[in-house]
Amino acid sequence: MRFARRLGSGPMLGVLAGMAVGGAAPAARAQEPEAPGSFSLRLGAGVGFAPAYPGAEAIMASPLPIIDARWRTGLSVFDTVYLSTQDGLGAVVLRTGPFSIAGGVGFAPGRDEDASARLRGLGDIDAAARGYVTFRADLGQVDLSLRVDRYFGEQEGTTLTFGAAYRQPITPALTLIGRVGAVWADGEQQRLWFGIDDLQSRRSGLPTFRPGSGFRNVNASLTGRYAISTSWDISATIGVTHLLGDAADSPITQRETQPFGMLGVSYRF
Repeated sequence: MRFARRLGSGPMLGVLAGMAVGGAAPAARAQEPEAPGSFSLRLGAGVGFAPAYPGAEAIMASPLPIIDARWRTGLSVFDTVYLSTQDGLGAVVLRTGPFSIAGGVGFAPGRDEDASARLRGLGDIDAAARGYVTFRADLGQVDLSLRVDRYFGEQEGTTLTFGAAYRQPITPALTLIGRVGAVWADGEQQRLWFGIDDLQSRRSGLPTFRPGSGFRNVNASLTGRYAISTSWDISATIGVTHLLGDAADSPITQRETQPFGMLGVSYRF
């Protein structure tokens, strides 16, 4: 496994902020303002590491911004409006008891064929927008979710991300969060990221490959959050993604199992 440094956080945000392509489980619920009409803001920075592309052998490191702004409106609909590096711009449109539905728009990273010799001749995948709807059940320490992503513009297709998280306080300052997840992708998304058409085959020398819809990967991660003070905290995440089915069998896939992680510090205003 090779490790390289990469400037620019676009693709890395996609991997670590929801793993839009690689498909990590959605993070456990974010801390939201309690009182109607209240506002919270968290800003910070960190460094992350993730595969150069889904299936790559090389692991790349990149700086990452941490942004999480939330406004509790006090309305029966659009209960909370938020902007974050993980979820983009969105709102909790409905909340009843432990169940909620949120929707919004976010960033879908692209792929540069120069990221690996294995991709030469396949062309770039441009960054695009994604719209999503998330169904969530907050069951105390357990958080269950289903996110539906639809990609627009330079990318097409739909993915379903199933996630579960468990939050365990260790001390008043330290909390551990374990997550597991799985991603299903339709044929358009599979062909975009793991397929090779006739033209790409002639340019790259790789055999043609036309993947179909199916489960793309499963993943697991562990996050530790430590409150340095009432405003400052530090967090670290380590995880692994394992490609499945056609994604694992693609000629561009060098490693089926890939690590990812992040270390960051943030300030809550």
